[in-house]
Amino acid sequence: MEGDDHINVRSSEHGVLLCVQLTRDCPDPRSLGTWLRIGQSSLLHFAGALAQAPACGRLWLLQHLPHTCSQAEVLATLEALLNQRDTWRRVAKRLVMPASKLYVTSLRSLPN
Repeated sequence: MEGDDHINVRSSEHGVLLCVQLTRDCPDPRSLGTWLRIGQSSLLHFAGALAQAPACGRLWLLQHLPHTCSQAEVLATLEALLNQRDTWRRVAKRLVMPASKLYVTSLRSLPN
């Protein structure tokens, strides 16, 4: 765990699966759309895949590594997933904020 967020590392004969919790609750349909838009646009920058837990609906970031990976590779990948999670959360927070109110200014009132 990191704070209130779960982090899972599972090793099997097929490889290592890293899972980082993205949301604490099941997102509503509007929020889910926001997360999906973020996921689509970040595919070029991050390797973690977005997944939804079937039982509780929470969103997770997942990445699979081959079983031949080193401990250093696992730690570097975990760090990248945590950075991806933090970035996505900041972007999602900005996307749900209301737009700034625009004010009309007459060009004639501006000083020359």
